[in-house]
Amino acid sequence: MILKIIPLTRLPRAFSTFDYLTNEELETSVEIGQLVKIPFRNKEIFGVIFAIEKNTKNEKLKNLIDIVNKTPIFNPKQLQLYTQLAEIYLVSPSVFLKMALLPLQKRKLTKMLLKKEKLNNKKEKPTQEYYFYTSQDEHQKLYKNLKNTTLIIVPEVWQIEETKKYLPTNLQIKIVTWYAELSNKEKFENWLQIKNNEKNIIIGTRNALFLPFNNLDQIIIDYEHDENLKSWDSAPKFHSKDIVKFLQKLYSCDLTFASFSPSFEKYYEINKGNVKLNKKLNKDKLLFKRKKTDEKSLAIVVNFANTNFVQNKNIFSLDLEDELKNSEEDIFIYLNRKGYATSTICQNCNFVESDPLTGLPLIYKKEQNILYSAYSNFTKPASSTCSKCHSVLTRMYGYGTELVESELKKLLNTKTTHNIINIDKDTDLRQLDEKKQNIIIGTIAAFKSIDWKKTGLIIFLDIDRQLAIPEYLAVENIWHNIQEIEYYRKKDSKFYIQSNKTEHVVFKSLGEKDRIYRTDLGSRQSLGLFPYKYVVKYYYGADNEGQSKFQIEQTTKNFGSVLTKISKNVTILGPYEMQPKYFRRRYWYSFALKIADKNPFLIIRQINQQIPGNYKIDPNPISLLSP
Repeated sequence: MILKIIPLTRLPRAFSTFDYLTNEELETSVEIGQLVKIPFRNKEIFGVIFAIEKNTKNEKLKNLIDIVNKTPIFNPKQLQLYTQLAEIYLVSPSVFLKMALLPLQKRKLTKMLLKKEKLNNKKEKPTQEYYFYTSQDEHQKLYKNLKNTTLIIVPEVWQIEETKKYLPTNLQIKIVTWYAELSNKEKFENWLQIKNNEKNIIIGTRNALFLPFNNLDQIIIDYEHDENLKSWDSAPKFHSKDIVKFLQKLYSCDLTFASFSPSFEKYYEINKGNVKLNKKLNKDKLLFKRKKTDEKSLAIVVNFANTNFVQNKNIFSLDLEDELKNSEEDIFIYLNRKGYATSTICQNCNFVESDPLTGLPLIYKKEQNILYSAYSNFTKPASSTCSKCHSVLTRMYGYGTELVESELKKLLNTKTTHNIINIDKDTDLRQLDEKKQNIIIGTIAAFKSIDWKKTGLIIFLDIDRQLAIPEYLAVENIWHNIQEIEYYRKKDSKFYIQSNKTEHVVFKSLGEKDRIYRTDLGSRQSLGLFPYKYVVKYYYGADNEGQSKFQIEQTTKNFGSVLTKISKNVTILGPYEMQPKYFRRRYWYSFALKIADKNPFLIIRQINQQIPGNYKIDPNPISLLSP
């Protein structure tokens, strides 16, 4: 017999299975889905049996070494799913198998006991619902009556503990968690509990989607609006909301999306009737019913136009200065930039100090007195004169967390007992003092560190810069950030948003939430973007900019005839230079495809057969411009 085995090692995407023979002793014991030992490049590694065929040609191949566990870990349908996903995301199937497996520790694997799989009867019509909640009490009701085996996916690790608190006491002993930061020992134990159905409520982050469940009765995607449900920083760049559609078909399980701030995509599906809502819509099909009591608690938009802004003075309006001086509770100041100033511009010749590799403005860091790039290792000493014309008329624009901290200390001077902390993803959170009042200055990474019950003042700064980002999801992301604060903050807290663009639809929608959804979706429809068409981005990076640009242009040029043969429902966007164009020591160029088809993944698999092997893919991207 010939065993087609997927080696559990890093492989180019062109390689999926390798052929091996089995000796007479093991021949009667081999099954599809077993974990085995194989010889591979002069060493022993693990692999998974994908298929078994007769050796009709008497081929001479390497022999299987041993079967690690006679009970198959995967069933054939699970293996088919992993290979389908590999074709979609341009990786080897081994990538998804490694994500699905427990730590492969030889000593422990020999003692591993696996129970044989017992399949439940499949549902004829699994449901797809949306659970919209507006309070933590409503949120808790989502977890009141969970089905037999339930997978709960949350965007970030800290939300796992939050979710556990919502589950009834009688279900706490049935919970098991899965996320990347678990130790190997914890992963090994938790994986076995999941595989053997010893615990049937699994709470995890996006990688938990690939675990080889024996059965699934229900999947819940909570905080479904959050972009961290997308694997945006490493390959394969999958979106959880795409993967669950495959899982629903595989396990015939019910699917529930939930959030306090529905994504624009799900708002569209709810109104189309594709997803059933847990609440009744009114006559005009509005999701958000406006209450008079809500008007008093809405965020206050401060119209801020300050002529001294270029000199980095008065970054707070006068009203906010008074609020900051008089607040006796915790304060949270949000903005989406680190550093002191976000750009340095010459008033004489308009020269912008930029990264020579990415072309993006350099950020000023006052503490080291340097200009640096957030995307490359480029730094240079800051100077009071222009690098181009040597004029002294240089000015710094924009502001980051470092500048806000500096200006705040000047404003408050010695008139505060607050502990001022600048939080980003690299901050040591031990600086937080629970016994004192804190002023937290931070990006979105700070949200998980805030004690909302103690926070009486919340300020949104520099929102205009975010609104100006040329990405189709920019407005939606800002909207969800605002709604997250609205959801968590206490009723008597004060929430200010400072802007020079107070007529923007984001602010006009604060008391009329359906407005932002309908306005933005209208723009996407006219541009043919998601959810009206499925978008998939292809990009290529080379250490030479000309080579990268040429490769993308040639591929795009040749794709016209290819797409005509595959589908008439595909259009090309691009080619275009990515932002930043230089990232991780490569220059990046891209093009995107817009697919108007009910089954875009079938088309993507066909298209991928024509894509060169050194390309990268990002289906359902959260950014069209970033590599």
